Amino acid sequence: MRIKRRYCLFTVLLVIASVASGLTFEQNPFNTAANTFRGRVLGFELFRIPSDSMMPTLMPGDFIWVSTSAYKDKPPQINDVITFLYPKDKSVNYIKRLIGRPGDTVRIENFKVYVNDEEIQQPYLDNALVRKPYSRYMQPVVVPEGSLFVMGDNRDNSNDGRFFGMVKRSDVIGKATLILFGKNNRTGNSIE
Repeated sequence: MRIKRRYCLFTVLLVIASVASGLTFEQNPFNTAANTFRGRVLGFELFRIPSDSMMPTLMPGDFIWVSTSAYKDKPPQINDVITFLYPKDKSVNYIKRLIGRPGDTVRIENFKVYVNDEEIQQPYLDNALVRKPYSRYMQPVVVPEGSLFVMGDNRDNSNDGRFFGMVKRSDVIGKATLILFGKNNRTGNSIE
C-alpha cells in the first residue's frame, strides 16, 4: 500500500514538473531563438566551433558556453560574440561578432570597420588573416530596425553579414561568454 502511494505521489509530481517545464519552454522567458529546453528554460546553450571563421578568438573544436539569458533585459552590444540562426537556413546555428545595431551605418575602408563614421577598435583581429579585397572595402549599409550586422573575426574566411545580409534580432540565440574546452591553454577563458 505504501509503495503504491509513493508511486502515485511520484507520478503526480512528475506530471506537474513536466507541465511546468513545458509552459516555461513555450513562454520563452529569455526571449531567445534557442529551440532546446536548456536554452529556453535553463538560460544556456553549449556549442562546438566547427570552422576557423572566428579565429583567433575561437578555434575549430572549441567547446563554448552561450548565455541565452544575456539579452533578456538589455540589447546586444557592439563587439559581443553572438550565436544566431543562419538567415538562409534556420536549422543551422552561426556564431559571429556583432558589428552594427539598428540605425547604425557600417562600412569598411582599407580593412578598417567604421560604425557611424567612427572606427571600431578590433583588438581581437589578426591582421595577417585580413588580405582579401572583400575585407578591404564595403559600401556603407544601414542596419534596419529589428536587425543586426555581424562579421567573423577571420574576415577573409567568414560567411557573414557581408554575404548573407542582416540577422534578425529575433533569431539571436545568445551571447558567447566562455571557452569551456579549448586548444592552446585557452580553456576557461572568457570570450571578448
